[in-house]
Amino acid sequence: MGSELLRAAVIGSGFVGPFHVDAVRRGGIGEVVIVAGSNRERTAAKAAGLGVRGTTNLDDIFDDATIDVVHVCTPNWSHVELATRALQAGKHVIVEKPLALTLEDARGLADLARQKQLHGLVAFTYRGYPMVRRARQLVADGELGGLRLVHGHYLQDWLSQETDYNWRLEPRAGASRAVADVGSHWFDTAQYITGSRITTVLADLATFLPVRQRPLQETEAFVEATGVREAVEIGSEDAATILVRFEDGARGAAVLSQVSPGRKNAFGLEIAGSDASLAWEQERPESLWIGTRDESRGLVRQPAPVRHGLQSLPSGHPEGWAEAMRDLLRDFYGAIVDGLPPAEAAEAGIYPTLDDGARAVALVEAVMESARTDAWATSA
Repeated sequence: MGSELLRAAVIGSGFVGPFHVDAVRRGGIGEVVIVAGSNRERTAAKAAGLGVRGTTNLDDIFDDATIDVVHVCTPNWSHVELATRALQAGKHVIVEKPLALTLEDARGLADLARQKQLHGLVAFTYRGYPMVRRARQLVADGELGGLRLVHGHYLQDWLSQETDYNWRLEPRAGASRAVADVGSHWFDTAQYITGSRITTVLADLATFLPVRQRPLQETEAFVEATGVREAVEIGSEDAATILVRFEDGARGAAVLSQVSPGRKNAFGLEIAGSDASLAWEQERPESLWIGTRDESRGLVRQPAPVRHGLQSLPSGHPEGWAEAMRDLLRDFYGAIVDGLPPAEAAEAGIYPTLDDGARAVALVEAVMESARTDAWATSA
């Protein structure tokens, strides 16, 4: 495709869509030319602020042969429909997680991308952190020895009060909330670093706020609502504690919550092997702790070579979530620019694929089954 920038469209003008615009721009090999939303005034305002064209007509995207990549950054119940339309139109797709509400639909999207020989990414952003990638390499190089324990947490407080509300609480967003929303990240990152799949789970779910005060006016994620409210019953979980088993025999546990006061985005993982352990915290992303029986030390991020776009910042110039998304999307766009077939990109693990997204959905379904039956459940 030469030196021309890939042309992209972002569907979704809420919380995460503008960050996709920013990440594509800073990746250096793509340009977002249009942003689509459902509300005309809000979409126009967001598009103007981003310096791109805005639309509420999705045909402006799917019928435009010059658009190469479509980002689906909408509520999860619309992911399958929009990603299907993009793939049918011959466009590569990036989809926010969870990929779909059911495993059947998630696998259907992955199969369609294969049939069309198009690239598809699920936005498991934490794979983009340099120290997560370094942790994966340490495990692959055998620095930890045989894996034994994988444990951690993903804790937030943005839904900790009964007046907190968001579309994720709506019944049409699916039976699972905390597990599907933040647990899918934990599952994917744990499997990415260890190189081993979670096979079975034992889950306990809790809905601490079974009734919430829903505002009549829609609000974005992490934005406090105002105005008139109505009481609504909540069926999805606020929190979960989950035991996990990996295919290589390792054991683990995760604590997930969207109702833990004071915890904004506390995502952490610790992995213990027979020779060493390592730990990483998302809110302190520049370092990685590694310890043996005799000593422990902290590893500091070093800038890595970049094939496309701008070099990463030098050490001591902190990079965070926005840079992780930049690097994740840059790898995806780079695979397209380099002409790498989707199957080869998947084999090389260059980015989280739609199949990875489907595996996360399978784990969410296994968690829900385990909670219903009060027994271990196997991931399909």
